[in-house]
Formats: sequence, structure tokens, C-alpha cells
Amino acid sequence: MRILKWIPLLYSILIFGQEDSILQIDPKIEADSLWYKNSQNNFSYSDEFILLGHQNFESSIMGNFGSVLIPFWWKSGSSIEQKIGDRILEANTLCPAYTSVYKETFPHTKIIYSPTYSDGQRLNFIHKVKYTYGSFILDYDRLVSEGNLVHEKHQNTRFNFQGSYTHPKIAYTSKWRINTFKNSSQWNGGIGNESTFFSNSQSNWQLLPVNWLNLETSIKHKGLDWQHEYRFSEASAFKYQIIISQDSLFYEGLEDDTLFYPNRLDSSTTLTRAFSNINHTLKWITQINKDKNAVIGLKNQNFKQYQESLNRWIFFTSIYSESLKNQVHFSYASDQMYSNSFTANFTQHINVFGINNRFKIAYEKTMPNWIQLNSSIEPSNQFYEELIEPTLDQYIEWDLELTKNITIHNAYHNIDAFTYYDEQAHSVTSDHLIRIIQSRIKHHVNTKKWHWRGDIGYQNSSSDNIPLAKLLFNQRIYWQSKIFKDATETQIGVNARYRSSHPGMTYSPILGDFYTNPLSETNASLKCDVFAHFKIQSIKIYASYENFNALWQGEQFTLKPYPIAQPIFRLSLIWNFYD
Repeated sequence: MRILKWIPLLYSILIFGQEDSILQIDPKIEADSLWYKNSQNNFSYSDEFILLGHQNFESSIMGNFGSVLIPFWWKSGSSIEQKIGDRILEANTLCPAYTSVYKETFPHTKIIYSPTYSDGQRLNFIHKVKYTYGSFILDYDRLVSEGNLVHEKHQNTRFNFQGSYTHPKIAYTSKWRINTFKNSSQWNGGIGNESTFFSNSQSNWQLLPVNWLNLETSIKHKGLDWQHEYRFSEASAFKYQIIISQDSLFYEGLEDDTLFYPNRLDSSTTLTRAFSNINHTLKWITQINKDKNAVIGLKNQNFKQYQESLNRWIFFTSIYSESLKNQVHFSYASDQMYSNSFTANFTQHINVFGINNRFKIAYEKTMPNWIQLNSSIEPSNQFYEELIEPTLDQYIEWDLELTKNITIHNAYHNIDAFTYYDEQAHSVTSDHLIRIIQSRIKHHVNTKKWHWRGDIGYQNSSSDNIPLAKLLFNQRIYWQSKIFKDATETQIGVNARYRSSHPGMTYSPILGDFYTNPLSETNASLKCDVFAHFKIQSIKIYASYENFNALWQGEQFTLKPYPIAQPIFRLSLIWNFYD
């Protein structure tokens, strides 16, 4: 029985890219071939995430596939580690965890195909090979999308190769991963003449005027992740992990962006940023007693931009009590520039009258990302020359599981010294407290064949320095049953996504982030799709006619001046092969 209590701890500690804390999983879920086939062959929201590349409720593409994602549902982006800050780079280099989507222990192959806009498509190929002492996984993802407007082509290529080895005689496990990402993007700055756009005088969007015709960016990422784990006993283990990455960001045609050029660049129309990052992590996980599990560790981050470097030490620890169902986490960071970055949080799970509740209280003091730190009002090429205050986020979360199919999430954030980009695209620190309130209901109501599921969310920010749409919903109504002598599982329905008006903000490809723009408020928008999904054994076919309400409603913006795409028919495929 002791080892059963130990498994959730080991599982959570190995999760890559997450906070160093202890998470719990359902011990009844067993990653065998039968479970995997049943879960992967069924329709799920995870399919929507795979095909879109984002959570449809929380974010949306900006103009074209492969572009940056617009975050509509607010989440803190602060980190105790130093981050670069480019949204496209960080979104595409967050590789799958060793034990998340690849936790199954048997050979398999997955093929994902989806068309994009105009002449374009996305192909994702995942193949796993099992051998006596471990496994290999090959993950290749290629996206090309020309877009509906002129000069908005995006190309993304991601490659991920990872493997594992378990020693047959000693309690030693090694896991490694090599990942690369390459991006090439054209930026047009959105519609240049709104009156022409709304008048429908030009049906060919390729002929619509745009703001930019020269600005292009490219991103190259190379990464190596290698970890070693030795278990002293069922209740004690030691882990060492090294992560090495190199990133380069290249920009040309900067003369298009008159807000950035020539105010910050003399006469050059090109710009290159190059980074290297080396992380060493030592971690000890142990079972204090039959009830409590603990993690304690030390991480060193050496972050470089050309000749300037930041050497940061991070101490972290977590304690989880199984009987009390609570967790305490603390991390502290120190470097040559700042010595008081830290996070502290307490999470409590409790069941009241049959309702599962999760309470979390947190106190986080973190530094902005590198681009923010180097994009202040008085820009300089010197690393950290213009210092910006750390951000303090004090927040409370309350989650309720009313039923198996109805959950509620509530959050309250009190944020001090928040760093954001102002109207001139300079990073500044807010001089007043910002309060954010969020409430979100997730539901799934169904009869035998009819289903109604979706999300409804409300959020409010006390300052336009964090611009938020107040009301969001994503609702889906569909009929699901088997047809053709029960050989084909079918879903037929409609999906509606609504977002209330959004305070003004604009995207800067050079910053790789959004900045406030009070003059460009985006009106409320509604996007409706009709779909038909079919599952034949291990093949899932997704047919959809998207944004069909534009046929009578007219043109809308996802984020002004980037329009929601014209109605389009898309036919996507997910195909699983086993053994």
C-alpha cells in the first residue's frame, strides 16, 4: 500500500514545464492499451485543442493559423524563472511532458491533419516505439497557412524526439528530449481601411489594404532536456535534470512599425536577438511518513543575451498531506540583480455536503520577462540597465465540483506593480493596485443522445492596463449516436462562441506581445460553426463550416484591426494506429 501512495508523487514530479509542486492523479486510471484506445478513440475537448492549437474559450488566433494567440481569459504569465517574453516562441517551445500525452506504455502512431486558411495545411505525426528497457517517441508538426489577407503567411515547424531508459537491475531511469522549432511569419498589421472592409465593397480579401507590407519575423529554437533519477527506496528518490536551449529571433522590415522605428533603432531596418539558457536542477523527493510526501530542490539558471548574463539560483519545496488533502509550496529566487523573487501558496481540498471544493491562496513576487525589462521608456542595449519593479500578485482561487458535469471556478487577484506595455509600446510599471475578479462555469447536460456543453465566464479588471473582455461563452449543442449499423459514432451540432467588447490593445511583432491602445476598442463578436464528426474504429473525421453567421451578420474583428476569417469549410482527421 505504501507504493500506491508514492505513485502520484513520482508522477507529478516528472511533469515537465510545470511548477515544482506535488499534484495528484486518479489512481484508477491505468495507462494500458485498452484505456488508451477507449480514451483516444472517443470524441473529446482534447481533440478540439489538438486541431485548433489552443483552447477555444480562453484564446483565439489573431487573423491566421500559426500566428500569435489572443488571450481572452486572463492568466498570470509571471514566472520565478527568467523568460524571454515572445508569445509565439514560448507557446510553441512548451514541449509535451514526459508523462502526459505520452504516458502510455505500448507502441502506437497518431496522424493529425487539418487544413488552414487559403493554401495551407497542418500535419502532425507522432510515433512511439517500445523496446525492452524503454521507449522512443518521434513527434513532427508542420503548419503552413497563407491567410486571407495579403502578407500574413505563417510557417511553423516543430520537431520533438524523446526517449527513456530504465536499468534492468538498479533503480535508475534516464529520460531525454531533443526539440526544435522554426517559425517564419509575415505581418500586415491588420486592415488598413475599416470603411472599405465593412462596406463589403471588396469581396477578394487579398485586395484589401493592410497596414504593413514589409515586416517579417523568424524564430529558431533548439533545446535539450536530459534527466536522471535514482530511487533509494520506494519512499525516496533523487533526480538531476539539465535543460539547454538556444533561441534566435530575427526581424526585418522594421520601418513598417512606426511606433517602434525609428524611435529605438537609428537607421537599421533589421534586428536580431539571440539567447542561451542552461538550467541545472537537483531534486530530492521523499515520503516523510505514511501521510506526508515532500519535495525539496535547488535550480540554477544561467540566462544569456549576447555577452550579458543572469545567474539565478532558485530554491523550492513542497509538502503534500494525503489525509488532510492539502499542499504547501514555496520557491525563492536570487541573482545578481534581484534577491527577493518568490512564490508561496497553500492548496486545500475539502468535501462539503458531497461537493468537492478546492481552495488556493497564493503570494507571488516575480520579475517581468527579458523583453519587458529591456523595453522601458529609455531603451538601451545594456542588459537590465533600466530596472523595473517586481510584480506582486496576491490571489485566492475557489473551485467547486457541483456534480460530475458542472464545475465552477472563482478567482480574485490583487496585483501591485504590474508591468505592461503602454500606448508607445514601452514597458512600464503600474503605479496603482489592479484587481481582477473571475468566475467560470463549465457544464455538460445531456439526455440519451442530445448534449449541451460549454463554458460561461465573467471577468472584470479594475484597470485597462490589463484589458479584458468581461463576458465570454463557448456553447455547443449536438446530437450523438451510432449510425450505419453501429459502425460509426456520430456527432452533429452547432457551436457558438461569444465575446463581449474588448478594451483596446494591439500586437507588436517586435515585442512579441500586446500593448494597450485606448483608440482601438474591439466590439463584441459572435462566431458560429456547424459541424459533423464521425468515428470509424480508430479514425476520427471532423467536418465543420466555420463562422457561417458572417453570411448575414457581416464582418467582425477578432481584435481590431484583425478580422475574423470568412466562412470556410474545413475537413480534419485524427488517425490512431496501435501495435
